Parts: sequence; structure tokens; C-alpha cells
Amino acid sequence: MGLKVFLLAAQLAAATPMGFDDALALAEANESGLPAAVTGQLLKVQGDALKSAMTTCRGTDPDFSTFTVVFELRSDGSVVKSWRQGETPLAQCVHRELEASGLPGEWTEPFYTFIKVSIEEA
Repeated sequence: MGLKVFLLAAQLAAATPMGFDDALALAEANESGLPAAVTGQLLKVQGDALKSAMTTCRGTDPDFSTFTVVFELRSDGSVVKSWRQGETPLAQCVHRELEASGLPGEWTEPFYTFIKVSIEEA
């Protein structure tokens, strides 16, 4: 984890409970400092998890509003904590599924990452 992410995490830990915007800032900083190979691994794991979640949630009310889910992961990819921006039934279902499955891999701890879902109708 980069020094920038570590310092931000330390500042937030000393402050009030972390909200969505702070968690997203940590995830963006964390992801921007990853080596290319780790970024590739992360994108594959995220894609697989999102595909599975969307398959499970396909019968949900089809409100395709954009939503974002942020995760704090343990080193094995299990979820410590998560945040969501977007309250549609689809967003809630995908969040629940992603939180349950985690993002398997070998990550530094804590590892912050996010998935933003934007669906455009054809």
C-alpha cells in the first residue's frame, strides 16, 4: 500500500466513522498505486464477481441507475466493511451478493477497492 493511502487511512481511523466518500477516496488512491499485474488480477476478480452477482440479481426491479460499491478487504479478499451509493433494488442486491462473495485473491491489508456499475440501455 502506498504512503498516500496509509496516511489517508490513518487520518480517517482517528476521525469519525468512515462514510462513502472517504472510503471511495481510499479505494481510488489504493487502486491508482497498484502494479499493472495486480490491476489486471483485480479487474478479472471484480468482473467475475460482478457477473455472478448480476446473474443472481437479474430478476430484480430493472432500475438501471448508476451505483457504486466500495469494499475494505482482508488479505484473502473477504469483506471487512462496505459502502454503497445508490439505493435501487438492483444496487442493493448486487451489493449484498458482492459483500457475501468478496473478491478472492491475495491483497495487502487493508485493501480498498470499488466497483461502479453504469448500465446503458441499447
